Amino acid sequence: MTQTLPALAATILFPSSGTGSLANLAFPASMTISRDAAIGTVLNTEAANVGLSASGVTCNVQKTVTVNGTSIPGDAQTFQTNVPGIGVRFYITDGWNGGFVQVPISQTLVSPTGSTAHYTRADLVVTGPVGAGSLTTLPSMTVTFTGSCITTVTTTQSLTTGSAVTSNTCSVTTPAIVFNLPKGLSKNLPTVGATTGDTTLPIGLNCAAGVKVAVTITDATTPSNRTTTLSLAQGSSASGVGIQILNGSTPVAFGPDSAVAGNTNQWSAGTASGGVMQIPITARYVRTSATLVPGSVAARATFTMSYQ
Repeated sequence: MTQTLPALAATILFPSSGTGSLANLAFPASMTISRDAAIGTVLNTEAANVGLSASGVTCNVQKTVTVNGTSIPGDAQTFQTNVPGIGVRFYITDGWNGGFVQVPISQTLVSPTGSTAHYTRADLVVTGPVGAGSLTTLPSMTVTFTGSCITTVTTTQSLTTGSAVTSNTCSVTTPAIVFNLPKGLSKNLPTVGATTGDTTLPIGLNCAAGVKVAVTITDATTPSNRTTTLSLAQGSSASGVGIQILNGSTPVAFGPDSAVAGNTNQWSAGTASGGVMQIPITARYVRTSATLVPGSVAARATFTMSYQ
């Protein structure tokens, strides 16, 4: 005996135009981004009102949204591109007609009773130190609707390739700075905390205009040092004295050797106007103990630039 299966009267159209395909979302043709912009910074957002038509739907509908791409380590909802430090996040309308929800997701929707407006969105975001190049490898988002009363609908939201990314940065023109402090006399350091021998030299940079420059100084002898007194290096014979580094008139606390925005004890050196930029820093002796033993003093530090 031959049986004829009943036709499915319910229909879902996504997009609502019934074309079965979505126009690509396109990021700007060119973008200039600071190399050390904070991770998670949204560089650009593109969205489209694609619409969703649901007619005669009386069953529950499973809405599954996946991303075709490789997620970044530690973040399953941000996806890699071919340019270092640049990733993509996708969003879609929550449920039938809610706000944006980040994907991948899977939702069970009861039969709609009102509007079924639908939008797609892609954010270009910072995932690490930003490189340069053309965005040629981009993830895409696939949306699937299934249910017992509908024919399965699958549509993919793609992104247009070719956007050019330029990394805004600076070059350091003074990779090594040597402070030759004057001879320190004990009479100039009468008490703990007293200072003497202020000597100022610049960190030299050549920068693109608009780069926000930040600095971290690290104690090379004791990298875990987070105080404002630099440890004496091997070979020093003096004791009861240390070295301070100043930003203007403020002693700098030392931090980890990292260019990440917001690094511990990182400080702002200002915004580059373009071309040569100099950051004056001062070194001086500071008395650290009630007992002061004369002798030689040497200390070493590194500076790490962050371009935000």
